[in-house]
Amino acid sequence: MARGMICAVLFTLFMVSLNAEPEPDIEQLELMELTLPQVVAEALPDVGFEMLQQLPTRNQIAMFDNRFRIDNDVDEITLLMFRRPGSPAVILVRPDGSKINLHNAEAQNVEWHASRNYDLIHIPKPMAGPWQALGRILPESRIMVLSDIILDVDPLPEHLMSGETLKVTARLQNAGEPINARDFREILTLEVIFISTNNPDYDNFGRGIIQVAQFRDDGRGLDERARDGVFTGEFQLNFAAGEWVPKYLVKTPLYTREVEQAAVLIHPIPVKPELIKAEHTEDSHQLNFVVVDPEVKARSLILQGRIRYPDGDTETFSLQRPEQGGHRLQLEHRGYGSYMVEAEAFGELANGREFMLALPNVDFSVNLETFLAPELERLPEEILAEEAARLQQQQQQTFPWGWVITVNVLILAVGGVFIFFMLTGKSWRDLMPSKLKKTTAASKNKENTQGSEGKSEGPAAKKADLDDILDLSLPDD
Repeated sequence: MARGMICAVLFTLFMVSLNAEPEPDIEQLELMELTLPQVVAEALPDVGFEMLQQLPTRNQIAMFDNRFRIDNDVDEITLLMFRRPGSPAVILVRPDGSKINLHNAEAQNVEWHASRNYDLIHIPKPMAGPWQALGRILPESRIMVLSDIILDVDPLPEHLMSGETLKVTARLQNAGEPINARDFREILTLEVIFISTNNPDYDNFGRGIIQVAQFRDDGRGLDERARDGVFTGEFQLNFAAGEWVPKYLVKTPLYTREVEQAAVLIHPIPVKPELIKAEHTEDSHQLNFVVVDPEVKARSLILQGRIRYPDGDTETFSLQRPEQGGHRLQLEHRGYGSYMVEAEAFGELANGREFMLALPNVDFSVNLETFLAPELERLPEEILAEEAARLQQQQQQTFPWGWVITVNVLILAVGGVFIFFMLTGKSWRDLMPSKLKKTTAASKNKENTQGSEGKSEGPAAKKADLDDILDLSLPDD
């Protein structure tokens, strides 16, 4: 009865807001034991059904291809069906084939408000079974139920950070008592998804839907007891920072329950690593972890992890006391290659909440040339050209030109003597001093003999020569 009154009050609030009438008094809501966030009291008349979005949790049922199924335990149902602007109101088809529309809704005890782009429908005691909605329905539509079977999920903490590990507890209850799921053949599964709000001001714009984790009510891991209807587990926010809508879903063979919480803002990773490479082989690499989120208490931060060196060796570390400028980690220089640092951070926020998050791996490489290659004042081409010129000058200075000339002159002299002997028919003995004297004397005697013979035979010789002249004259006759 109390739930029916609560639902009726909620529907009345929607109608009042949609008709732009004065807002209801919060004191009247408190008298009816209905707790709403402060934002409801400040809501403008033209937002209407957006008060539903501000409720801490709402149990829903899934809708696929404009079809949904209602189980026997549903007492009341509220449908918020978004449709294309200007399109006609939707038509609901019951499991027995009968239809509910805007015109016959009042006769069937159904409250129906149709606007230009949505329908707000409240149905008490809906027929169990498969339903169908006809119309140009948009995927943003919601089907909220008021039932004895509810999915209760603890709200997420404030100031979430990317990389953080969160613990979640969800309870599937029937009339406030945990559901005994031992009769089900299949173990119940809680699915956790995050839906991007597609806000262009954040990094997760256009990321869509991310399936974060699945928890089974099987008594393993963080789950305490199997098939008790209580899901306990943890998941990591290892996706882009930004504005997300958490959604939890439990499916059983008989019914489905969904809880969609208010949008949360996931902040970027609060710890930023800064790497300083060693300039010399005897120095160490330095990695500084600097807190960049003012909500994180820097002195409460504890870092632990391990280092992977190029030689394959691993080393664990733990940093507890922050130094000036952050937590400093010294890495030994073990030659060239790849280094990798894996780290986790534990700390406390300004509001007192403790957190645990995984930092992105820091990996870097050191090249051999970084430490062994000398700094060149001149280009290698200039050095090679200068060396070639120096060698050429050295070769010119050390070449034995004197010996080359002497050897060539000697070769010419020997060749000239050899040619002389060949042409004159003489031998080297003829050039001896004694031989030269004899030759000179013999030549003188020969000249003298020829001279005397010439003088005695002079006239006769001349006469003989005259006789030898031919007479070429012709006879007279």
